[in-house]
Amino acid sequence: MLLIRGESIDIRTLQTFILSAEHENFRLVAEKLYITQPAVTFQIKHLEKELGDKLFIKNGRNIALTEFGRLFYREAKDMMLQFDKSIEAVTRFKQGFSKTVRIAISPMLADTILPSILREFIKKFPTIELSIRVLESNEISEVIEKGEVDIGLSCMEGFTTIKSVKFHEETVSLVCAHDGYDSESGPVIDAKDLLEHNIIFSDSHPTYWNSIKEQFKSSGMNYRLMRVNQSHVTKRFVLEGIGVSFLPRSIINREIMEGRLLEVPVPFIELPTASMYILYKYEYQLESDFVKFVSNFHYS
Repeated sequence: MLLIRGESIDIRTLQTFILSAEHENFRLVAEKLYITQPAVTFQIKHLEKELGDKLFIKNGRNIALTEFGRLFYREAKDMMLQFDKSIEAVTRFKQGFSKTVRIAISPMLADTILPSILREFIKKFPTIELSIRVLESNEISEVIEKGEVDIGLSCMEGFTTIKSVKFHEETVSLVCAHDGYDSESGPVIDAKDLLEHNIIFSDSHPTYWNSIKEQFKSSGMNYRLMRVNQSHVTKRFVLEGIGVSFLPRSIINREIMEGRLLEVPVPFIELPTASMYILYKYEYQLESDFVKFVSNFHYS
């Protein structure tokens, strides 16, 4: 129940009002709520009496919000949102969760390290609930700054106002689809020939591709680049034999071990590394525990 002017208003009445404001038809609202149309009208009249003003006016066979009704609609939506959040908090508590960590993570890290981190974190902190959002690395700092998430796992450092901790660094490799030969009898793959005669999927990582493209330019060779900004999509295209790419070791480990991708040495390019960062704004206990856990995590 909600108290307004010392009187109580049932949540169901508030829901009826919101649906009426959105559908502008009491009959449709009655059908959606499985009640009679007079029951809808009664709830709205009761609400108007408690608030001391008209919420709707007749508009032919339909209804329309009054100016006061438009104002109360915004307030009612906020009240329902807070009510739903409170119910969620109570439900989490009943389920044994004492706190929630909101995490934003880049697609590449979500596809590689996240499952291992989640499995071990849940074992160590069973009463902490994790809420995950998958965002591009260049978006993560902004949502931390706005307070929409507590922690970010990103492929790039954060804003100057955001704390950034590098927790892992790995090599980048040129990969192509497996040619079907075993390592002893198969022909040697020449990296320069491979790059010249295939589409190169680029920009799948927010930091290291600038270095690779600069080296392409300085070599004077004419390479065909196709921008694909998701590393897991790039890997899929390479597996299908559509082209080649430079990908971090963590995302190609399994496919190389299974013999579906080949790692090709590139002696004429200085291959960069790919880094992973924890981003956060506040050093509260919960954030500190998560940062410490991820920093000490062993990556293979």
